[in-house]
Amino acid sequence: MHRRAVLTLAFGLLAEPALAQSAADPVETVRAFYAADDINAVRFYAKRLRTLYERDQREAKGEVGRLGFAFYVNGQDTEPDFAKSLALAPLSNEGDRAEVRASFRNGGPQELRYSLVREAGAWKIANVRSLKGETWDLIALLSAPLR
Repeated sequence: MHRRAVLTLAFGLLAEPALAQSAADPVETVRAFYAADDINAVRFYAKRLRTLYERDQREAKGEVGRLGFAFYVNGQDTEPDFAKSLALAPLSNEGDRAEVRASFRNGGPQELRYSLVREAGAWKIANVRSLKGETWDLIALLSAPLR
């Protein structure tokens, strides 16, 4: 529990004013998602991702569903200095679509790509892809049949 409190505090310091989705900056939305430190923070998810995630939770009935890991850290646990290594960078921002790179160290170098869409005036996470090590696509994982 101590590790979670330290991690939450570190993310809070990284996020300072970005405690919710940003209407103007998709990077701030991703930063706020990391600060929430909760895969269940569906308020950050675009409608399609939220629907797939909530379906997975219902179908899993309290067991592990299609996701056996915390996708935002690309693992089940985090290294002690994970928060210090987190770097977010905008890759594109055109109209109602944007892409943000999250790079960090957690069991080795990690790189995630966040695809965001603007919904109801705020940036929401539409998909996440892992590009280093074991690659995956969050929408594809959540769309697969439940094992």
